[in-house]
Amino acid sequence: MKKLFLLISILTLGIANANPIDDNCPQFVPKYGAPVSKLTQSQYLCKKNYAIHYRFDTRTAEYVVEHVTLEGVAGESKRENDFRPDPEIKKEYQSQLADYAGHPYDRGHLAPAGDNTMSDEIMSESFFLSNMVPQVPNNNRGIWKQLETKVRDYVVKIGSVYVVSGTIYEHNYKTIGGNKVGVPTKLFKVIIDLDNNRASAYVFPNEALPVEDLEKHKITIQEVEAMTGINFNPKLPTTQKLEQQKDW
Repeated sequence: MKKLFLLISILTLGIANANPIDDNCPQFVPKYGAPVSKLTQSQYLCKKNYAIHYRFDTRTAEYVVEHVTLEGVAGESKRENDFRPDPEIKKEYQSQLADYAGHPYDRGHLAPAGDNTMSDEIMSESFFLSNMVPQVPNNNRGIWKQLETKVRDYVVKIGSVYVVSGTIYEHNYKTIGGNKVGVPTKLFKVIIDLDNNRASAYVFPNEALPVEDLEKHKITIQEVEAMTGINFNPKLPTTQKLEQQKDW
């Protein structure tokens, strides 16, 4: 598997709907294709259990894609908190541990450690800083964690889902550290149950939120697409729609 590929120039019209993840690690996305972004100053990376679209300007991922499986959520590997820079990214575009020091933000996972329990190596890869964003602690340890747990509980029931977790940066976003790591103003998660043709999506402000308000932040995939400019199912036939779930 190729592990490093850059996309740093404007895509031509003929490949405007292409995504290197489809060619290099398609196991992480449903048959409707990897999400297509409008960003070009960026890098795509394939890890052992997830893939990343990493943006250079914020030193964070625009999104991370996973195929969350029973094997991934029910393994024996435990988190070791070995946060570290991602060596596949050029140093000039990396975030560093020092960027987070002294700031009131967690290093919040996009692909959570709890989805990567099948081996110590896979667990360790989930702690690359390319998979982290500066996240308000109450958000990361509260409503975001609750949604991660809800996804895993659903996987235990049905076997697997595809998940896209990512960031939204509005014009007034803050930065931290010497590398000016962007603090996302919002975070999103899109969940696709391909076997049952169902989908769900959530968007949260990156702020302290009541855990009991989780379902108040559920929206449609189309609404997330409008907020982000990302096409989450680029190969989905126009005549077909994923049923938007409201009760799981």
